[in-house]
Amino acid sequence: MIYFHGYGSDKTSRKFLDCKELFKNSSSFCVEWTPESDIEGILNVVEAGLAEQEQVILIGDSTGANLAYQLRDKRKEKGLKSVLVLLSPLLELDARLNTKLLFSDNLRENIVKITNPEDAFILIGKQDEVLDYTGLQDKITYNTEILFVEDSHRLPKFRDYLGYINYYVQRKLKFEYF
Repeated sequence: MIYFHGYGSDKTSRKFLDCKELFKNSSSFCVEWTPESDIEGILNVVEAGLAEQEQVILIGDSTGANLAYQLRDKRKEKGLKSVLVLLSPLLELDARLNTKLLFSDNLRENIVKITNPEDAFILIGKQDEVLDYTGLQDKITYNTEILFVEDSHRLPKFRDYLGYINYYVQRKLKFEYF
């Protein structure tokens, strides 16, 4: 399981630790990055490190969800399979409600616009105060499950949703060729 933390977080993220416990029978790694990191370089290194892995669980939180999505697409281009879980995902820079949080030029240049998320489980708090998801309910998505929960952007009740994440991941690993 590869986890991409959100903006301003790191490997001590409670969501990463909860996911690590959830998938304790597999190796887990948190990809650490900062707004000034060489994002493309990081994605290339992680992709190369996973090249021999036929099936990978990718989980991304907020800005990290955008990076996880990009890694999944890189693997997909090479015919490699990934189960993708996005937590409060930053799908578009324009969807940010908190414009006071300035993204560096480097980070803005490395965030891709995801207009119709595909092949993913997306967990979104209905009271998200950081990102606007109003248009997501009307999007036509391919093979994507979106779960809106009574929570905020940081998902303080995250442990309550681990069963949904586990169910999605196990179903994808067992029954589908993704």
